[in-house]
Amino acid sequence: MNWYYAKNGTQQGPLPTEDMKDRIAMGEISQTDLAWCEGMGDWLPVSEIPQLKVEAPVRSEEPASAGPSLAKREDSPYRAPSAAGTSGMPATVVPGQVPAQGLAIASLVCGILGLVGCCIWPISGPLAIVAIVLGFVTLSKAKSNPGAVGGKGMAKAGLILGFLGLLATALIVAVGVWFSTMTPEDMERNFEKWGVPEAQRQEFREKLEAEQLKQQP
Repeated sequence: MNWYYAKNGTQQGPLPTEDMKDRIAMGEISQTDLAWCEGMGDWLPVSEIPQLKVEAPVRSEEPASAGPSLAKREDSPYRAPSAAGTSGMPATVVPGQVPAQGLAIASLVCGILGLVGCCIWPISGPLAIVAIVLGFVTLSKAKSNPGAVGGKGMAKAGLILGFLGLLATALIVAVGVWFSTMTPEDMERNFEKWGVPEAQRQEFREKLEAEQLKQQP
């Protein structure tokens, strides 16, 4: 019979019954630690499992006054697996799924907005930068404490979208600056070189004339 036990928030095992008893006798496993084996309905404190009773005195890690009542079944974050699988091994004991960090979600949202709105560079540029910064911060936190920080996938996506949005914004700004330095004659020559249709050329000329009229006092 193989046993699994939970200590300091992590699952250990499998161990044969004799090894479990030896560890209990040495105090490595305390009476208040939770244990489970195939056939049990739920995790139980070691002190409540008859198969794990030992004759040698046990050095408990908890205060004597606390007793086994500290490990109440209904308050335990550990649960016996609903489907052990063909091997009989229980699912990994996890007190709760790590929630996605708000920073990762914000990075992804800012990255999407920064890329989609790249034509509006006064808005898309800052959004892309925010996405990059938040993505780096989230990945740094996840690397230092992977068990408590989630959302790495969203942070990576936000980081990539942020770089793409920043690149697209920079290209649009560069093209705008380049066009602003061109004379009407240069634009006509470039339009001919690029094969721009006459209808679009005329539309561009009208817009350019309207802008010049607005700038006149």
